[in-house]
Amino acid sequence: MAAATVYSEIHRLLNQHLDPRVDPSTRERLALLVLGILDARSAAPAQVAQALHSLGLSGATTESIERRIRRIENDPELSAALCLHPLARQHLLWGRPRELLLVLDPTCKEDQVEMLSVAVWYRGRALPLAWAFWQANTPLRGERFWARTKALLELVATLLPKGVPITWLADRAFGTPQFIDLLSTHRWHYLVRVQGQTTWRDRRGVEGQARHLVRLPGQRAKRRGQVFKKRGWRTASLLVYWGRGYHDLLCLVTDLPAKWYLVRLYRRRYAIETLFRDYKSYGWRWEQGQVRDPEHLERLLVGMALATWIVLFIGTQVATELLAKPPTGKRRTRPWAAKHSLFSLGLQRVQQMLKGDPSLRPQWQLTAWDAPNWEEQILAHYLYAFIIGGQKTSCSC
Repeated sequence: MAAATVYSEIHRLLNQHLDPRVDPSTRERLALLVLGILDARSAAPAQVAQALHSLGLSGATTESIERRIRRIENDPELSAALCLHPLARQHLLWGRPRELLLVLDPTCKEDQVEMLSVAVWYRGRALPLAWAFWQANTPLRGERFWARTKALLELVATLLPKGVPITWLADRAFGTPQFIDLLSTHRWHYLVRVQGQTTWRDRRGVEGQARHLVRLPGQRAKRRGQVFKKRGWRTASLLVYWGRGYHDLLCLVTDLPAKWYLVRLYRRRYAIETLFRDYKSYGWRWEQGQVRDPEHLERLLVGMALATWIVLFIGTQVATELLAKPPTGKRRTRPWAAKHSLFSLGLQRVQQMLKGDPSLRPQWQLTAWDAPNWEEQILAHYLYAFIIGGQKTSCSC
């Protein structure tokens, strides 16, 4: 599959989902932008232009292609609402998940902008859904932080399939009654980390600070009662866990029943950290670009988000192929596939496609939403065969 064919496939995918208000010329430029990001592994316009020139998709010079890329940054049709959200909404619906985990976390681009991002957990990775950002290192102008958070949550609500249980994961910045109240209006579940000094009260009226429930590494405690005394009690479960080898304890608050599996569930929050890493370094090297204007950054973010979805589409395809191969049952070491995330597998396959392998055709679907982390899934696939001493004939993906 040559570069022109990959471009056609990406263009076809976008055409299926882009809002009708996006005109044909913007569709073409967006497909080129996404393909350039994928090949360059960078969102910097100069690197994208160089990659597109090397692919031979245009007879123009690298300088001319870069000017074209920079014109994309001025295109008002290149917005998340018109270009990303229709695709995300449709594939969340098609995936038929039994439940969804959403992760909310802030990040920044050097000292230029602060971004509040929402992503959905998928087999150990995070798919970007929506974001809000503003100028860094300056006082907020206009709406305050919680008003912006509320608007972001309301936007996300329009993307989610009806009737699917939603649980939000968030770090200590959101371990507050303001955030919990915002989620409660949508009847969403939550599992958030809180400060150790958070006050709790059990059903008998006994009060204390969360951090005082455990004293040493290896200890844990759980309670059902109320939290947030100073800002008004909220009924919730409290879990405090101090893992061996850790310097500090983990305090979690949730509306769900107090069960220890929630500690493991909370670990899935870290998928959004890998998304930010992919944006900034390993994947799209966002911070190495020279784009600083917020509106231009917004349009590059749309391109990066679409590139991330595409990589995970293709990574899912690779995972399906790997799980369809029956293991011998003789492997005693960690398999190669378990050393790579779906994102990494997808990037590798994209490079194979661009080199012209005619046997590789992309399949634009996300399957097995209820599967665990990919590395766990492929390890279990091989471990099962090793334990029973023979081949496993099939594995659901």
